[in-house]
Amino acid sequence: MFQKILCWIPAYTYTFEGTEQRILSWTFCMRLLIFILSYNAEKHIESVFDDIPERFKNSTDAEILLIDDASQDNTVDIAHAYIVRTGLNNARIMRNQNNQGYGGNQKVGYTYAIREGFDVVVMLHGDNQYTPKALPELLAPFQNESDVGCVLGVRFGQRYSPLRGGMPLYKYVGNRILTNMQNRLAGVQLSEWHTGYRAYSTKVLSRIGFALNTNDFHFDTEILLELVQSRVRIVEINIPTHYGGEICHVDGMRYARNVIKATFKFFLQKYHLFYDVRFHPEVVFNLPALESGPVYEQKLDSLSPHSIVCLDPKLVPEGTSVLDIGCSTGYVAEELRQRRKCRVTGVDMLPPSQVRAQLVRYEQINLETDEHRLVDLIQESNFDVILMLDVVEHLSKPELFLLRMSSLSLGRAPRVIFSTGNVGFIIVRIMLLLGHFNYGQRGILDITHKRLFSVHTFRSLLEQTGFLVQREIFIPLPFRNLGFSGWLAGFFEKINMFLIR
Repeated sequence: MFQKILCWIPAYTYTFEGTEQRILSWTFCMRLLIFILSYNAEKHIESVFDDIPERFKNSTDAEILLIDDASQDNTVDIAHAYIVRTGLNNARIMRNQNNQGYGGNQKVGYTYAIREGFDVVVMLHGDNQYTPKALPELLAPFQNESDVGCVLGVRFGQRYSPLRGGMPLYKYVGNRILTNMQNRLAGVQLSEWHTGYRAYSTKVLSRIGFALNTNDFHFDTEILLELVQSRVRIVEINIPTHYGGEICHVDGMRYARNVIKATFKFFLQKYHLFYDVRFHPEVVFNLPALESGPVYEQKLDSLSPHSIVCLDPKLVPEGTSVLDIGCSTGYVAEELRQRRKCRVTGVDMLPPSQVRAQLVRYEQINLETDEHRLVDLIQESNFDVILMLDVVEHLSKPELFLLRMSSLSLGRAPRVIFSTGNVGFIIVRIMLLLGHFNYGQRGILDITHKRLFSVHTFRSLLEQTGFLVQREIFIPLPFRNLGFSGWLAGFFEKINMFLIR
């Protein structure tokens, strides 16, 4: 049984706050870092400090940190003089010896916030484009709700308000075009992707790979994409817009190109056509899910080996005894039990508490290290059908494993049904032609796969290890899961089947 399948990740849904929010009282019980990043901001830095609400000045629960990115003017001297003159005792100034770039400077600030144990970090710009007076509104969601990971101060909550605040028309139009494009590619509905007024939970920051992001201006886009991938709740708060005498250091065309490129990579990774480790937090932080074996999403609602096994009575007849190797949570076993009255024994690496099906027996077995336990289970039982659906590719030495299975002394040979991804799939071939061979979180090039097969090499593997191949089933890409529907999905599936043959 051969599979050509591209798994689908559902779009995420975010909750946004209303456009009008009044703060009647303020009690902040978390440690707050107000992070000011500056570069050549001597004309505006004093006004930034002036506009920070008094409740955050000289507070034991808040710290004001200015990180100057190797300015060529007197930003640091002016800021230091202001702190001394006003007696601001919870402010600190740091200066990068070498210019780190807009994104690099943020990395320094967020790393400091995590290391020093702050709960929330707010980013302010040294040119005072985003007024610190809106800090209470920006921080309110963290105070009122426990699941907020990021709050964006957006300028587009009310139509044309940025233009009334002095935003140049070309910036307004460019922002709208880029934001709409990014929303479509990322599958979210943000009012604005390009605001520099942001507050983050440091707990969330510590669980994404922001240190791997660019040092350039599209750092803001990359970190938002990481938050979307990690399913972090993002809240938007309307803020006033002010454009004055600040100096823009951004090359607009280069910025737009980099933003589109980063977001398109993210889009391709959603469908496993590209891979970027920044959008795969399990790999960045070696989360336990990969160590104990991932819980795979059920594949019964689309055309897949699992759904075909459950629907075709010729593959698994009624009332048979079935061994489901790699049963995950047992969704195939439960379907077979309910549809065909099958008696199913399950094997997987998951702990028994995660298996929800009504199995005759369940064994937690790692096929790489405890193969002998599986062999003993097969020999002591009398299975009619053995399922190994999307399992072979996870074995480092499948030849030895299959040889051991085919050489077992059994009273009667059971039917064994295998499935695996076809690395010769046309999309993989095209990507390889373009110089890409990108592993991902799902699909043919799942990052947990240790061996890859084409139709020919998989058939040869089975025959050379002692199995008699009686039937082959080819499965097209599930176009309906990629947003296609009706005749168009059927048309692409027919083309896919023609190419398979």
